[in-house]
Amino acid sequence: MLSVPFPKPHPHPLPRTKPFRLRRKRNVTIAIHLSGGGSLLTATDSQETYTSGEKIDSGKTISAGRSNPLGTINIAGAGDSEYIKAVSQEFRRKFQSFTGSIEQLEEQFRETAHAFYSRHVLPFVGGFEDEHVPDYSLLIAAYHEGHEKLWNIEKTMLTDDSLFATIGAGKPAADAFLNRLYPRYPTLDSLAILAAYVIYQVKNTVEGCGLKTEIRFLLPDRWIPTPVSFELIEKWESLFRRYDRLGRDMFFQAMNFPVRPPEPPPSVRESMQKQGILYDHEQAFPAQMKPLGEIVKDIEEIRAEFAKLPSIDPRNMR
Repeated sequence: MLSVPFPKPHPHPLPRTKPFRLRRKRNVTIAIHLSGGGSLLTATDSQETYTSGEKIDSGKTISAGRSNPLGTINIAGAGDSEYIKAVSQEFRRKFQSFTGSIEQLEEQFRETAHAFYSRHVLPFVGGFEDEHVPDYSLLIAAYHEGHEKLWNIEKTMLTDDSLFATIGAGKPAADAFLNRLYPRYPTLDSLAILAAYVIYQVKNTVEGCGLKTEIRFLLPDRWIPTPVSFELIEKWESLFRRYDRLGRDMFFQAMNFPVRPPEPPPSVRESMQKQGILYDHEQAFPAQMKPLGEIVKDIEEIRAEFAKLPSIDPRNMR
């Protein structure tokens, strides 16, 4: 009797487990803090973008104030909006009930940043695909009993900043503009206009940044944070667009670029004339930039338009 061996069983491989996915997120994109002119300023765009591509218009700055001890705070974030909202609320509650020194406030904020990330984010690391792990960064601007602070929070870390700080997808562009344009002698007006201009440029160049610009001031002797009106910011942006159109002309003039190519030599022009060809060199080759006098006139007009707009003085704003 033949003995037919049974084939050896091949164990079925266990199916590969894919990390779980979180529900779709809302990404918050650019936020900046500026210090100067006796004030702190927070500016953000207002676009939140779902991973599905949907866009919503939403305020991104959480503010609070207290009269005793005197203090104000702005908190802005970039990343997952629900996490930003949750952790910002924790910082706001800590601030509103705080009565110690500025050093103790910083230490309490450091502990809050570490505890929130450890409790709400670290459990997901390794169990989710990296791009779906909750992610956020925060900027905190605060006055506490006359002391001024800018803090940057990344994961479990809290660090100090001085003149300005930026976070979000638009950070590289915003840093480039602020490093180049931050004024030597900042005023409330110049800082507000600079913040609006930087956000305007980021919205025009960085995917996912857009919609309205929001700006809020803090003052050391006032416990109510003060917003700049959207209507005023929109008027600034219309002037920014006029200025942008001059940028190329100013560069060409400053670098002494030729207005147009040289005219054809006399022999060529005479030959064209004999053939009945009417030739107008300026019409054939339009100028590649405005005359310097026109550029100066345009700049003066823009300056005059800015001068007509309300001055930024948070003490008089409601």
